[in-house]
Amino acid sequence: MMAAIDAAHYVQAPSSELSETMASPASFKLLYFQINGLAGTSRDIMAYGDAEWESIFPSNWREERNNTPMGCLPILFITGKNGKGVTISEAAIIEQYLAKLYNLLGDNEYEETLIKSYHNTSYSLQNLFAYTVSYNQPEASPKCLDYFKAHSLPNLCASLERHLLCNGNNGHFVGNKLSLADIRVANMMEHFAQQPCAEELIEIMKQYPNLYKIRESVANHPRLTAWRKSERWKNSDKASKAFFENPLAYFRGERKLVHTVA
Repeated sequence: MMAAIDAAHYVQAPSSELSETMASPASFKLLYFQINGLAGTSRDIMAYGDAEWESIFPSNWREERNNTPMGCLPILFITGKNGKGVTISEAAIIEQYLAKLYNLLGDNEYEETLIKSYHNTSYSLQNLFAYTVSYNQPEASPKCLDYFKAHSLPNLCASLERHLLCNGNNGHFVGNKLSLADIRVANMMEHFAQQPCAEELIEIMKQYPNLYKIRESVANHPRLTAWRKSERWKNSDKASKAFFENPLAYFRGERKLVHTVA
């Protein structure tokens, strides 16, 4: 669904009412592009939580970005059971809010802190790849990719593998149940699987079998299997692969994302 954006300002109302909206949501609209990118984790969490939600897309991002709180996407529009609306932005904040709502932040303060640590680490690596490889200048990108494959990716994978072993090698980063850490790291791996160099990156990640198992366990979770098989997810996966073949062409306006199933 295409959407005209008018969200330059956060909602101004008694915070108690807005907090009630966030604690008891009736439905969500997630504004982002067709690709998974920075919205994949939030979509997974809403699917996991069996939420009432839909994806909406900007109709003309270059003109509309100033109508957003921070000039960036994704943005989550929350409609509460109290009839009030709340808008929040920034991918990590949206994910942590949804994770708290659907009990994906562990059972205590320590577990929540660990989960957020793994969550932040996966973002750091994905952003490193984006800025040095995906969105870098064509003449610089190949050397940066070589360094990423030789150092950045295996170093981080080794650290995550170690922590998975410390947690008993049970397919989860914290405790013995699904958490935001599992879903976020799995989405990081999906992101790498959507790159032109996907085969090389996947081969590196497969050298860390407990880590790679996270990708499979998230995709095979009963609450996420149907979502990953849906046309909405498949269309986003397809659009992501097309986008990352030449992302700079989209930024220059030479190509346009085709929004299909919302």
